Amino acid sequence: MDILGSLDVSASGMTKLLWPRLLLYVVPAQYTGMLIPVSRCVQALAERGDLMVREIEDLDPHFLSSMFQGPLLTPQTLLARLLVVAGSPFAGSELQAAALLLMLNLHGKIHRAVGAMWASEIPLLLQCLKGKDESFPDSAEWEQRLLKFLRVSLATMEDEAWTKGLSCELSRWLSSSPSSSGEKSFLYKALGTVLGACKEVLHIQGKLLQHLEEANAEEPSEAQGMISLLSHAAESNFHTVLDTLTTFASRLCKGQNGRISRRKKMELDSRRAQATRSALIRAHGSLALRASKEQLLARLEGDIVGNILLLYSCSCRDLQNTLALLQSIMDFSSAFQAACDSACFNPSLKGKLLEILTDLLKKYCLGTPVSPVPLKVVLALEQLSKLKPSLGSKDTCDMLILCCKIIVTHPSAEMMLKIRKSQQAAQYLQLLQTSLKALGRLMVVLLETETTSGFFQNIVHRSMTSGNTWERKRALQTCSQLLAVCEERGRGDACKHFGSLVGLLVPLTCDPMPTSRQLAVTCLSSLLRIQAKATNRVIQTGDIGSLCEGLNDRSTVCQLQTSSKIARIVCRSFSLEHTIDFMMAIKDTFRKAKGMRVRAAGKWMITFLQMHGKDICRDLDLSPIIYILRSCMSSLQHSTNMPFLCQAVAILTRCHTDITIDSFFHRR
Repeated sequence: MDILGSLDVSASGMTKLLWPRLLLYVVPAQYTGMLIPVSRCVQALAERGDLMVREIEDLDPHFLSSMFQGPLLTPQTLLARLLVVAGSPFAGSELQAAALLLMLNLHGKIHRAVGAMWASEIPLLLQCLKGKDESFPDSAEWEQRLLKFLRVSLATMEDEAWTKGLSCELSRWLSSSPSSSGEKSFLYKALGTVLGACKEVLHIQGKLLQHLEEANAEEPSEAQGMISLLSHAAESNFHTVLDTLTTFASRLCKGQNGRISRRKKMELDSRRAQATRSALIRAHGSLALRASKEQLLARLEGDIVGNILLLYSCSCRDLQNTLALLQSIMDFSSAFQAACDSACFNPSLKGKLLEILTDLLKKYCLGTPVSPVPLKVVLALEQLSKLKPSLGSKDTCDMLILCCKIIVTHPSAEMMLKIRKSQQAAQYLQLLQTSLKALGRLMVVLLETETTSGFFQNIVHRSMTSGNTWERKRALQTCSQLLAVCEERGRGDACKHFGSLVGLLVPLTCDPMPTSRQLAVTCLSSLLRIQAKATNRVIQTGDIGSLCEGLNDRSTVCQLQTSSKIARIVCRSFSLEHTIDFMMAIKDTFRKAKGMRVRAAGKWMITFLQMHGKDICRDLDLSPIIYILRSCMSSLQHSTNMPFLCQAVAILTRCHTDITIDSFFHRR
């Protein structure tokens, strides 16, 4: 390698010595490191013009074969090798640049039609590798550019026989590459791109079926390779690829409803067959994302979704297949919604998919250990719900309640501790946050036709008083999203829950978790704005945002003081009709909460009664309020409550002594 790098190619007779022997070091993988000095030598020869006069005889395949005593060195073999090196993420930029320079200088030996196109495009690719192009961020971006370059090159050639030859060469490389090979992922994509440029249907189907059968989908890289192969080939040959995929899928599901031999049944039930079905389910979703509107309308419901459901029905319902199903539902739903926004999806098919999603949620509501499945179900439902026609009212409400129950109440505090110590902690917690956001977007869709009543009763009320800090935080995130949607859409029906929501949010302004304290104030601010808009009143909310800083203080005394200031702002906007709901929520806090949350609830109750006590005694029946206070005293669990309850009775007594005393000492 050092000798070749130090040669003076300008010396007399050097061209005859080096050419075409230099090509000996291009194709064999063991000589990959030689590409850099070979590229320099070929560059020097090209600049001297020595390559132009020796084109035909020196690249005769049989001549080269006899010289190197190896397989025929065809132009396709040469391009395939250089493409693999240029596309390998492990080769390094210097080797990748050497491969591209060899393409540029040997373009006449590869195909005569690409000279001008490569002369303009390859320097741009080289510029990316040198880091001069700041828009080139990562290896995935590089792969996309290189595959686009390949696609345009084949279109420029317009040579079916040559393209088929290149696909055969890439196919040979792919078959001989081990799964652990870093270049195999790119080979799948490159072969798919070349098959996408082919015209002959039988050739395309033959190559696809060959590699679908050869791939071991138990290896994640191989499963992804299958999907990449099909997806890239489908860009220009969508119907051919889908027909091939349908044929292969039917083989994997053969005998589902018929009699087959025991040996065949063992093959179909093997782990490899199960993994292959999983990969094919995902591949159908990937194909949908690459399809045009016309292709989706023609093939989505019958072939793509039909094949997905067929493969899922004859698969074991393990984690891998379930996640593949959910990913495919997300993919084809988003594809259909983006391309065919005005079109209607088959209602019965949509109902069947909804039934599958519901069954999955119910399964995970029964205490199944922490899993990404229910979180992915929410993401799938979000996309599915966007398709017309809309889901039925009862179905959507039931599904939403299940989604919220899964996301808000699971995992438990104990399980959260285990998750945070596991290796997959960051990935799971990120998925949990993504699902919470998806739940918010799902509400946007469902609130078009639904009232908020069921949402608040089933989502918020049950979880905000939970002893699990994580559950309270997730309930607050859900509530804040729901209130934001109500505010954006002008949904004044949220005001029906004003009293109870304020009562539930009050103790959370002093929650042990800082994020929960901030979310509680965010919810209160949304509620005030919604009420102001619904009642056409100007509500003086004060600068609640600036008070949030006090809630971040580590001192619980400071937190409680800040909460009390917020209480005075909120209570100014309180309608008396919400008094009972507010007091019932406070009672619930006294019964279930502890520590600072109880003290915050007591402070808010006293602030409210001090500001509105006289109006309550004048305009409302005091009996229910006194009953609530008496029941709190009779079921007293925390000594912290008693001073607040006594002060509350004292306030009401000062406002209307006779009624308060009578109501307090005599049950009604």
